[in-house]
Amino acid sequence: MTPELLLIIGLAAIFIIPIATDLNVGVVAFVVAILLGTLLLDYSAKEILAGFPGQMFILIVGITLLVAIAQSNGTVEWIVLKLLALAGGKLILLPWLLFITAFVASSLGPGAAPILFVIGAGFIKKFKLNPLLVAAMIIHGAQSGAYSPIAPYGVVINQLATDLSISYSPLSVYLGTVGFHIVLVLAVFFLLGGYKLRGLTFASNSETAFSSVPDNSKMRYLTLAGFAALLASVIALNIHLGFAALVISFILLLFTPKEQRTESVNNIAWPIVLVISGVLTYVNMIQKAGAIDWLANQVSQVGSPELIGLFLCYLVSIVTGVASTIGTIGMLVPLSAPFIITGDLEGTGLITAMAISAAISDISPFSTWGALFLATVASVVDKDAVLRSQLIYTAIAVCFLPALAWFLFVII
Repeated sequence: MTPELLLIIGLAAIFIIPIATDLNVGVVAFVVAILLGTLLLDYSAKEILAGFPGQMFILIVGITLLVAIAQSNGTVEWIVLKLLALAGGKLILLPWLLFITAFVASSLGPGAAPILFVIGAGFIKKFKLNPLLVAAMIIHGAQSGAYSPIAPYGVVINQLATDLSISYSPLSVYLGTVGFHIVLVLAVFFLLGGYKLRGLTFASNSETAFSSVPDNSKMRYLTLAGFAALLASVIALNIHLGFAALVISFILLLFTPKEQRTESVNNIAWPIVLVISGVLTYVNMIQKAGAIDWLANQVSQVGSPELIGLFLCYLVSIVTGVASTIGTIGMLVPLSAPFIITGDLEGTGLITAMAISAAISDISPFSTWGALFLATVASVVDKDAVLRSQLIYTAIAVCFLPALAWFLFVII
């Protein structure tokens, strides 16, 4: 048994052991990384921890601290109250409001998913919406729009394609991805019970619907200014989202009553930070050790370009489920290049199928947006139950949707 195969088996064990033992996935991931890294790869502690996701750690801590502050001073519920008017009192429109907002924002730039997660948490708390439905509407909206030619994913793919002399249509990739996601969210909306909201209404113009909102206009407006600064710093100044969130949180804490400061820090999603840190440390270690490349080489020996295209779709979908989508896109185009350049596979179709495959698993609690959603709503839901539902959703999506995307865009 090769070292690479053992590393892949270790990755599977990280998800199987917690199911059987109810241990935190992050603890299991760190232990497996230590054991295999030390005994199998002869790595030092420094080499094993070289893949510790420092940026992801800062991102989750910063965002969840900012959200905790906004929740404690009533800003979250106030935002939700104001946005409810857009749905005209119809509860069934709320999930679609989240999807459309996420799609439009991400089509124009980095998107507003973190803030939409905050709003979604308010909807979940007040109207008992299915957390998985809320996550799916926001994340699929954000991911479908993210392949716009002017959005980050689209820009990265175009630059990589240019560097590798790959010919494809950026607009067709975007439209194909959007079309697939619209059909997907329609199915998800019905499967996750969204249709049950029909006929239900709420008092969209009544403050009594949110009578628990603290009357603290000074802190509310300061917090809103903080969220505006967060968007501006990320979109206009290209500042790391986690860094910006921590700086803004620090400023807000200076104006927060002392009794609320400790509460806000305690509400950082530390168990989720542990999960994400452990899993991504292991994934980065096995990538460095060549296990992912080894797996790709094994399948490339199949010989059929079409079957290799199917494998590439599954590969990027699985990797995105335990890593950042933008990082996966960095390997999406280089992996497809040999088959497009030689003419074995058509560029636009293959890239579209792979882009869809990379996006559909981002609801995973180990991927960027999935982890951030779980961390954001942790204070208003049973986070363990939501984590399990995210894993089940991701497993189903990864099993079937890459094959469907491959069939539609590569074969047909």
